Amino acid sequence: MAAFSLQLERKVESGLVACGKFDGSHACIVVATSGGNILVHSPHRRPLPNPDDDPKTGRLAWTGELAELRIGKQVTSLYAGRLGEDERDVLMIGTATHLLVYNVEDNADVFYKEMSDGAYTVTVGKLGWLTDRSVVVIGGNCSVTVLDASGTEVFWTVTGDVVVSLMIFDYDGDGANELILGSVDFEIRALKGDSVAWDVKETAPVTALVALSGCQFGYAVGNGTVGVYEMGQRLWRVKSKHRVVAIRGYDVNGDGTEELVTGWSSGKVDARVPATGEVVFRVQLSAAVVGIARADYRRTGRPDLVVVSATGEVRGFGPGAASSEASEPGDKMRELLAKKQALIAEMRHRAANPGSFASRLAVEVSCGDGAVRMALAAGPGLLVHCAIVFAEGVFDGETLVDRPSRPCGQIEIELRPPKDTPVDVHVKVCVGPMGADLLQVFELTRQLPRFCMYERIEKPIDVEDALLDESGVTIEVAERPQRVAIWLGQNLILPEETEVEVAEVGPTAGTLNVCLRGLRDGKLHRLEATSGGKIRLRTKDLNFAGEVVQSLASYLGLGELGAEANFPEDEKLMTEALERLTGLRETEIRLRAGEARGAAMLRNLLVRTEDARILGDAKNAKTRLAQLRAVNGDLIRDHEIGANSYRDLVRTLKELNAAVQRIARLRVGKASANAIAKCRSAIRDGDTRALVAVARQG
Repeated sequence: MAAFSLQLERKVESGLVACGKFDGSHACIVVATSGGNILVHSPHRRPLPNPDDDPKTGRLAWTGELAELRIGKQVTSLYAGRLGEDERDVLMIGTATHLLVYNVEDNADVFYKEMSDGAYTVTVGKLGWLTDRSVVVIGGNCSVTVLDASGTEVFWTVTGDVVVSLMIFDYDGDGANELILGSVDFEIRALKGDSVAWDVKETAPVTALVALSGCQFGYAVGNGTVGVYEMGQRLWRVKSKHRVVAIRGYDVNGDGTEELVTGWSSGKVDARVPATGEVVFRVQLSAAVVGIARADYRRTGRPDLVVVSATGEVRGFGPGAASSEASEPGDKMRELLAKKQALIAEMRHRAANPGSFASRLAVEVSCGDGAVRMALAAGPGLLVHCAIVFAEGVFDGETLVDRPSRPCGQIEIELRPPKDTPVDVHVKVCVGPMGADLLQVFELTRQLPRFCMYERIEKPIDVEDALLDESGVTIEVAERPQRVAIWLGQNLILPEETEVEVAEVGPTAGTLNVCLRGLRDGKLHRLEATSGGKIRLRTKDLNFAGEVVQSLASYLGLGELGAEANFPEDEKLMTEALERLTGLRETEIRLRAGEARGAAMLRNLLVRTEDARILGDAKNAKTRLAQLRAVNGDLIRDHEIGANSYRDLVRTLKELNAAVQRIARLRVGKASANAIAKCRSAIRDGDTRALVAVARQG
């Protein structure tokens, strides 16, 4: 049962719910309503003895327990938290153009900041690599901006796409908070300064992130998926046909560990154990959930779980709510009876077809003809009726159903992973004789190795050096080629009874020479390792080179690794992008100067037009109005040019940032961090030679 409920009597915007103690002690709920309005509900606010004493100079207008704050623009983000030394929370309101930080108790602005990239998500916390004080972090259009308590920008960086979720959290347990962000390009990234400490690609825009106990954090994506990561490894995830609106950590069963609470567009709220995903709490609201918060709304000393629906209904659940919402005994009985009937039907089928259940399913994985191929073959006398394959990020919709028009003894499934990462493939195969009513279902899981989309060419000596030229990366490690060969064998799909071997006789004795062909693009790559520990990867693909270096360093346990690289094509693209960036910056400076002159001229003409109106000089007033119209048209055109130039600037910065990250992945540890710092410095100074030198030497 709910501990309390109330009705705001307003329609609430989805995802725009926050809770804060704006006077330092009493919890308030804040929601965004239609038309750019903010509603504050404070059940413990004491009305003033004389209503005339209520200040009317601020933005807030109180009416009993409710106050309304008119923004006048569509609200894109809402957050409440402590900023600076004040123990009172402040309210942060983001729009597509500005960020307003507001002191609700004082009814006054803390600061009002223009955000050219928008403020689509906001959070507050301490970033160990930046400062020991709380800062405001704003996610915008392809950028992240960090402001101090006064609104001064202290950090800015570009990202791959629009940032829609943020979290300040120590995901790796090193004692220092990282900035975890989710973006529209399906990526979750952990930032430490300018460098990406960890990243993973999901299957839809990452709409929500929340910290849980220890190093666990929950996430939600736009296709109805919710799950948990711990130390960079996914523990579980589930998918629904409904959209996830909000997630929050809360101890609903009183066991001392926070569960992951999820609010759905269907009105359902459930809580899952972070380690397993088991549901321990479920409740249904009459309308879609728009937000979940933690707030000590009853002043019991412990926060309640507060759920807000689209119609303005607010329900609060206290600790231990899971036990009160337990299912009825009749539900358990019906569930057990359904399982009993299913088991009886299976036993009857096994008795009628004893030979079918002694069969096995043969599975073979190979690569060739542009894809990884998984062959599934049924046992003697049996046919494959259907195969359901789940592989994250491989298929549209993540699942492939292969149902041949006529059952056959063997089917082959093509897999094309888009990235060089290990992929878990879960397969369910329905097997049985022709015309069978009940089929046996085999379930199996295979992990495709990291470089499954590269096939080995057996005779690398036949590959012409001209196809590879001198592009590539060279590293030195204190390891024998045999260990590199073992690593390769674990990360490639090789024919049965085939191993990657080091030459033992002849002029190449003690060396490893392996040639690969990419199944996505047909590009050739050659890996050479000598007994002296020198490893050279000859390739024109900078992304592939970075993945190889990172994978090999992880396998060998290397915390520090430098590299020498040579990628002329990528260097040319970076040089062109940096030159383009320099030109765009100069254009922006000229446009701003022109806008300033136009604005000054506009003000002057306005004054002269008003003077002519007052003096009754119609002819002069008409002339001034025509001049005003012309100047205003010039300002509009300049603004459009500036907007296009800014979009080009952001696009170029994204391109350079991606190149910097690729350069950094050729190194490990301090060498990687130094490469990022030097690249940033070269980009800031517009020094193309320095940028190329860093790409080559680090």
